[in-house]
Amino acid sequence: MPPSAVNKESASTFVVSENYFAVLGVVPVRGRAFDTMSASELSASPSVLISGNYWQQRFAGDPEIVGKSIRLNGAAFTIAGITPANFTGTSIAVPNFWLPLSLYPLVHPNDRRLRDREDLCCRMFGRLAAGVHMREAQAEATVFSSQLRGLHEPTSELSRSTGVVISPGSPLPGINSSLRLTIALIMAATTMVLIISCANAAGLQLARATARQQELGMRLSLGASRSRLIRQLLTESALLGVLAGATALPVTWALMRLAVTKGAEQLPPQYTLILDVTPDMGVFAYVLALSVSAGLLFGLAPALASSRAALFAVTRNTGASLGRSRLRHGLIAAQVAVSLTLMIAGSLLVRSAIQALTMDTGYDAGRVIDVTLQLSGGRTDTAEARAALVNDLRNRFAAVAGVTAITSARAPSDGGARRAAVSLNGQEPSEHNARGTVYYTWVQANYFEALGIPLIKGRRFAAPVERAHVAIVSEAAARRLWPALDPIGQTLRLGTAGQFHTTTELVPDGPTWQIIGVARDTRGVTLDGSDSQQVYMPLPTDRVQDYPILLRTRADPNLIVRSLEPVVAEVDPGLTVTTATLQAMLRGTDAFLVASMSAAIASSISLCGLLLASMGIYSAVSYDVVLRTREVGIRMAIGAQKRDILAVVMRGSLRAVVVGLLTGIMLAVGAARLLRGVLYGLGAVDAVSFAAASLLFLTIALAASWVPSRRAMRIDPLVALRDQ
Repeated sequence: MPPSAVNKESASTFVVSENYFAVLGVVPVRGRAFDTMSASELSASPSVLISGNYWQQRFAGDPEIVGKSIRLNGAAFTIAGITPANFTGTSIAVPNFWLPLSLYPLVHPNDRRLRDREDLCCRMFGRLAAGVHMREAQAEATVFSSQLRGLHEPTSELSRSTGVVISPGSPLPGINSSLRLTIALIMAATTMVLIISCANAAGLQLARATARQQELGMRLSLGASRSRLIRQLLTESALLGVLAGATALPVTWALMRLAVTKGAEQLPPQYTLILDVTPDMGVFAYVLALSVSAGLLFGLAPALASSRAALFAVTRNTGASLGRSRLRHGLIAAQVAVSLTLMIAGSLLVRSAIQALTMDTGYDAGRVIDVTLQLSGGRTDTAEARAALVNDLRNRFAAVAGVTAITSARAPSDGGARRAAVSLNGQEPSEHNARGTVYYTWVQANYFEALGIPLIKGRRFAAPVERAHVAIVSEAAARRLWPALDPIGQTLRLGTAGQFHTTTELVPDGPTWQIIGVARDTRGVTLDGSDSQQVYMPLPTDRVQDYPILLRTRADPNLIVRSLEPVVAEVDPGLTVTTATLQAMLRGTDAFLVASMSAAIASSISLCGLLLASMGIYSAVSYDVVLRTREVGIRMAIGAQKRDILAVVMRGSLRAVVVGLLTGIMLAVGAARLLRGVLYGLGAVDAVSFAAASLLFLTIALAASWVPSRRAMRIDPLVALRDQ
């Protein structure tokens, strides 16, 4: 059936070598793999494999699916087999289809990456031979790579001395710095919650041991040594930790499965995320070790204090009371300090996410639509055909009601932003004369009007096309490159060596660019705001078809998007078009996702820490009131008023809370500096976050202390004086 708006949909496809499944040791559940087909057979009858997941979701497990024909980007393929369900291969997501590498030009006929030695298009996986170690394979690969360098031109980056790294095959080729920092923050936050829990449990253990003073004293009287008592108390604490770990493991497993399920539901339908969170023996061993360690950690101090108190009790010495009181107050201060640090960190990340959502991007993100065309096959085999198709679509889009402007360029929130080294001395940028790197963008003359970016000084590009080598810079780029000069009339050169770009795309290398204008800063891709340092250059007319179409609207963008669908279908029913507002693209950037995920996790963990600390403060103050019952009775017997009793008890508990608050603020300052890498539009020391978190925690601490302190006011002096 020919493609149309009815039977056309986006599908994910992994491009793999013909021996891919053989190397991984995977056999299709139906049909056959690519390695069983000859090159001539694949060429005569192009074939793909369909994933078991997509086979069930899209075709309801049709048993006759093998041998049927489908079209990918307009090219016809035969389904040769079905891969096992949930088979991700060397990724973490199940694709819809698997395409042999030799047939890649059929779906992207204008992509020359397979015919360009300079293009590092693919990851390589191999299976070690029996008896071969990783270091031996590394040594062989190093020799082989040095031989390959000689095949490249001397000017090629690949001719330089580079290394080849042999590592265990993993679906995650590398973890970027933002993700690594996020993982470290999560681990640090959970460790801090563990510390709060240990301090809380230590307070409860101390209270329990105090209630057992007669038992412990009796054991000492009967000949038990102090070390024997300490071992007994530590054993009880370790057993309690193991029981807590045994309870936490299945609960955590269930929550992880729920999180993975919900996360997978947020992905586009063409991706099936497969993350196995089932605990293995390594996880069991880790939980067991952590549980025992935590039990020993929160049981050690109470065991030492209780055994010492029991020894004093045997000798009728009351000197242990002061030590136990200091320990209780120290535990309260520790819980408050750690909890406040978590709360401030969580507040910073929440405010960062809000800032990311509401920040001034410098352009109209809500009223501009990005339209990306996937041009391949059919009537787009040549550059002239693609240009004619894009021009036809642009003219039709411009006639849609509600569209006020149309231009072609990469949007500021496009994840495909490009960078280049910059020099100001007229020479080609190099490591000796470059003034760092800036972002660059090719734009049409009406780009700034279409996105609502005002020009601060100078002039815009000439319409319809600027022929000269002129450029417009952002305010941030002007401040950085010419801090004490007027940027108008200045010149610069750009170089993309060492920066990511495809071999066919337009690059600014070569010409000397003269600055004719300064535009307002925009941002939306990076956390540190470096993407506001932009250099804009005029987009040549013969490259317009290579860039997305940006539409400015005066109506609801969602209504405009629905109006575009019949326009595209009328021009080419098989054309694949992806549309999104710039605001939606902004929320999908790595910077925003990292900030949002960090905020959600940190706020959840900090609230958990706050709850634990509040419980710890309440229980510690309550027990303190019980221990001071006799003291309260004496004070009331000699004339103390109820408000005096309330003040004494509150003052004792709040002293520990204030010490914890001051310590927590100092710790939070250090934590905030570590968070700078994921803070979106905020300074490391944000006064609002620090003040709000501190006041909130102080209020909660007051409430936690108030209830047991009020109970002390109701103590009967006669009953208290009879207390032993």
